[in-house]
Amino acid sequence: MSSSEQELEEQLKETGNSLLNTPSATDELLKLLDDANDLLDNVEQGPPRSMQDALLPLMKALISNELLRHSDVDVKLSVASCLTQITRITAPDAPYDDERMKV
Repeated sequence: MSSSEQELEEQLKETGNSLLNTPSATDELLKLLDDANDLLDNVEQGPPRSMQDALLPLMKALISNELLRHSDVDVKLSVASCLTQITRITAPDAPYDDERMKV
């Protein structure tokens, strides 16, 4: 694995963990979500196991009630964009169960 892939994995883990502790400031939250979306742009479909593991904190954060039911429309849009990226990366396997996808 190249050093750039390792760095991407680390950045994904850090961003996911930061989102798990949802910032109260909307601007800070939007910055983290934008960073996550930019990082996800660099992940290829069907990534290796180490990249899948690095995505787990972010995937968990994105389906938290704090983000899915956030009152700010820009946050909701950013979350939807990240979820779309996760779906692209994990295709054809669904990243979440049917109930979570309905939400």
